[in-house]
Amino acid sequence: MRLTSVLLFCLLAFFITCQSVTVEYPMYPSTKEGRDLKQFLNGVKTVAFSLEPMNSEIWIHESNRSFVLLVPRKLYESISKDSYFKVLDLKDRPDVLEEKDLSIEGIQKNRKKIGEVLDVDAVLYVSVREPESQCYVERKMDYLALGMAVLRVAAAGKDRNRQLSRAAASLVEDPIIKPTGVRKVFIPIEANLIRIDSGEMMKTVISKPSIIYNGVGDVSCPSILPSLSTALDESISEIQRKLSPRVESEDISIFTEDENPEVEALLLEGYEEITGENPNFQRAKIAWEKADQKAKGKSWAAKANLATYYFSEGDYQKAIKFYDEAIRLGGPEDDYLKELKELMAPPPVPE
Repeated sequence: MRLTSVLLFCLLAFFITCQSVTVEYPMYPSTKEGRDLKQFLNGVKTVAFSLEPMNSEIWIHESNRSFVLLVPRKLYESISKDSYFKVLDLKDRPDVLEEKDLSIEGIQKNRKKIGEVLDVDAVLYVSVREPESQCYVERKMDYLALGMAVLRVAAAGKDRNRQLSRAAASLVEDPIIKPTGVRKVFIPIEANLIRIDSGEMMKTVISKPSIIYNGVGDVSCPSILPSLSTALDESISEIQRKLSPRVESEDISIFTEDENPEVEALLLEGYEEITGENPNFQRAKIAWEKADQKAKGKSWAAKANLATYYFSEGDYQKAIKFYDEAIRLGGPEDDYLKELKELMAPPPVPE
């Protein structure tokens, strides 16, 4: 009975002093491009979005002018929802950047002001030119007709020759391969990610057209506006693939124990900031920085928690620095912290 009580006490103590939270962090592809993106983004998490003004008067077709109205909302909503970044819209913010300055040169000139007012790490500046569209007819497999033909052959039974003749005749009336209308759409898009601190830029240009098919057997050209919308979706996915890492999540331990009661209280305060009704990792970081200062840099738990904060922000350089400092202090979780460091190792580049 006494042994059981001791074990329960130990488990309770561990639960109190070391609890885990789910942390989202950026994952980069194992390619040279992934390595370059990781090096460029180091610490970039909050991004201001800006779209080059689109003058609908110069877009010839009426459908293109409708597309002009669609682009800003679709770009902003898709990027803010699906990318790793926290995205703020620069639209209608003349206090930050006037429309006459909405250019790469204008952003470079005013980037310090943008960073100070919006508290962002970079600006994503996107320009969209008038789409190009081409229609043609292509022969496409009708899998429904193919399936029906296979079923007819399978059901031939004893009167196989007669049924096969009927199946062949039906294929003449309803062939498996049918002429089908196709629209090829190319939307010239250029996206530039500009760091606030250095002005360094990473650019991607969309050069691949989108192919949109009509229903099999329908030789008319697919409708222009839905086709443009589909092409824009594909272009946005390509921008995100090239300029934003994939989001992964990991359950990571947060440490709340220290010999100094004041330091321990600050460690626990930081943990509560990320597990309350309104989780805030930034306020948690402030509490852990205070714990680190109160401990005069001797709290391995404060160092480890700060490392986890920078890990979640994608600032691997600072995260590794704090994990190394925590490990050097000789805490009881050295092996675990070394495993977390491995998650931030540069992706291997295939030869």
